[in-house]
Amino acid sequence: MTDTAREVAGGLGGPAGTPQLDSERGFTPRERDDGRGLFYVVVSTVAYGSLPILAKLAFATGVRTSGLLAWRFAGACVLFSLLARRAPALALGTRLTLWGLGVIFVGNTVCYFGALQAIPASTASLIFYTYPVIVTLLSAALGMDRLTVRSVGAAFMAVSGCALTAGAVAGSPRGITLALATAFIYASYVMLGSRFAAGIPSETVSLHVTQACALIFLPWALLRGGLVLPPVPAAWGIVAVMSVFCTVVPIRAFLAGLARVGPARAAVVSSLEVLVTIGLAAAFLHERIGPRQWVGGALILGGVLLQNLGALRRMSGGRGSVSRPDRPAV
Repeated sequence: MTDTAREVAGGLGGPAGTPQLDSERGFTPRERDDGRGLFYVVVSTVAYGSLPILAKLAFATGVRTSGLLAWRFAGACVLFSLLARRAPALALGTRLTLWGLGVIFVGNTVCYFGALQAIPASTASLIFYTYPVIVTLLSAALGMDRLTVRSVGAAFMAVSGCALTAGAVAGSPRGITLALATAFIYASYVMLGSRFAAGIPSETVSLHVTQACALIFLPWALLRGGLVLPPVPAAWGIVAVMSVFCTVVPIRAFLAGLARVGPARAAVVSSLEVLVTIGLAAAFLHERIGPRQWVGGALILGGVLLQNLGALRRMSGGRGSVSRPDRPAV
């Protein structure tokens, strides 16, 4: 995958004020403000890591999956409409392509929330986080990137960690299968976004993706009877927080941090998202991680960091290539 493709995978289409990747000159931050930039990336990491916890809490209040997803993406769609109101108009073909990416993201979301209903949030997060390595392997298989010794080592660590983590969850093959499907679908979403969303601002990509999600999830919730949330203030509050804090805020925060610290360091910090999920799951859901899951999680994170540490070394030498694609816009 080329450097530009990885930038697009992160939802960066090149609007004014965002960082740029150049194959010869490398990454140039918009302004050198490391402290503020790292703070923004941490905010994004915490927000994304909170998503499965809030989903579990919403389920506990009686919110159905269909209603949760419908209101989450409807709210995010409204907010992205405001953020992207000054974006340039797109051709119909481009808009159809972005809506197609949204349809793929629907499959990713359904699988992930289905997994959360069957297995612990920490386990689902650990298995899902194999997606960066899956992207690397798919890139090599499709001839978009070459397979290096580091990539093979990272893949071996991630697969081994996934096997240990899955093996520690007894009696939940459906949840494990859905979590793995989420990782593969999300990896495909990253690859296709890299190919077809080039040069489009992240707010515009996010708007079209959330439009497609809302268009699918709202009728689904209506047909399933889940559109009306339980008459509990906590249910409405959790859904509102998920729409804003776990969708819109992390995208904006990640972009702001990326502009200041660069893609390699932002990727390293964001890879700690799974640790945020594990910590919050232990604190609020009383989930406990067994020894096999700890080892599995360490292997998965080790595989991701192995790729990102290589990127950090290259950046210190003046180049801006990234081994792992940044998180897409949604």
